[in-house]
Amino acid sequence: MVAFAFADDLIEQHEVDEFEDAVRRIGITDTAIADMRRRLQRGLDLARIADGDVPTVTQTTLQLQAGEVLHLEMPAANIKFLAAGPRPNPGRLIATNTKLRFLGDAGGGFQVGWAKVMEIRPENGRVVVTAIPKGGNYKVDDAEHVAAVLTGVLRIANRTASVPSQRDSRSIAPAIKSEVWRRDGGACVECRATEYLEFDHVIPWSRGGATSVGNLQLLCRRCNLAKGARI
Repeated sequence: MVAFAFADDLIEQHEVDEFEDAVRRIGITDTAIADMRRRLQRGLDLARIADGDVPTVTQTTLQLQAGEVLHLEMPAANIKFLAAGPRPNPGRLIATNTKLRFLGDAGGGFQVGWAKVMEIRPENGRVVVTAIPKGGNYKVDDAEHVAAVLTGVLRIANRTASVPSQRDSRSIAPAIKSEVWRRDGGACVECRATEYLEFDHVIPWSRGGATSVGNLQLLCRRCNLAKGARI
């Protein structure tokens, strides 16, 4: 149930309720249940933030414009991928209701208005921002939380917050989930673990991979993270 809930990276209240109902009916008592419950609740909290329930930062040394509201200010490193390898530029990532900014510790940086931001996603411990004319890769603590906050601010700016989420092509139909689960035997295809399983796109969705039985596999969280580090 937990693996199916996380298949489309969007946790909804009914999925949490169904999990709790199953735990009560079966009468399970195990420490793994508490871990699953925390994971589901975190997923639900991040989904609410990404849908527009974003925090507001009141204590800051930044000089904001009139009417500008600060939603995120935290240490970050802008990662540039060069021929010699990735080069981090440490600084601060700042998000307000009007723009996204990065201020480098050694000077420099950039800013972009929300109207020019196309996508925000967590990836391998980084937050990837796709924007016009350019976005960036930012190494932060808790990339999933930061990506959720930025997505929520983006939705508010685009006036799409608090609208029921429209599942995109990453959404996995129940029949496809069941077929992949049956084919892979309910276990990680790499190490055969049966806990903390996740549906993984063999060719990443962001790189054109299809949401199909042939392009999906079951991986445990550890193997999925290890795979992500190699991409």
